[in-house]
Amino acid sequence: MDHTLLVLGLLKLEEMHGYQLSDLIDKRLKYLTDLKKPTLYHLLGKLEQAGAVTQSVSRAGNRPERRTYRLTAVGEKQFRALLRQNLQDAPAAYFNDDIGLLFLSEMPAAEARALLEQKRAAVDARLAEIAQGVAAHDANSPAYYTLRHHQLHLLTEQTWLAELLAQLKKRAVREDILACLAAIESAAAVPAKTRRRKI
Repeated sequence: MDHTLLVLGLLKLEEMHGYQLSDLIDKRLKYLTDLKKPTLYHLLGKLEQAGAVTQSVSRAGNRPERRTYRLTAVGEKQFRALLRQNLQDAPAAYFNDDIGLLFLSEMPAAEARALLEQKRAAVDARLAEIAQGVAAHDANSPAYYTLRHHQLHLLTEQTWLAELLAQLKKRAVREDILACLAAIESAAAVPAKTRRRKI
């Protein structure tokens, strides 16, 4: 859905050929999406079949044919519906690195710290890159708030990593994750009133 919203939105701003779309996404919007060129062209084909976009073919001199895509009335209606849905949604956040944390005790603490230090260096580098983008945009622009959203998430990630690394320096994380998950499930099953009495 997010890829569809992005492509429809970009074509609403301006008609483009496939290469322009791919280049724009890859060079300027990679912080927003991992949409790759093959997936983009597949999506454009689906949107054309659905009547959301139309294409025209042109050729300049000896250059290869270019397929220019433009939004239709159907596509604009779909864009507006997806935009409204996207802006009101509050999706659950899933972090892939949390899965690794479940198995932290399966690795020597020193190795885990070294890997997490690499992660922290990557987060620091990404933060520096995002900060340049934030500084380059007017504070009243959508681009500013999009980049600021990423910046705040990365700052939280930076704080979390510092806390985790400090804890790992004190002692290795050692816990049976299945027992831990079972304990959480048991605690959740206790009625709220009972839990309040125990506090």
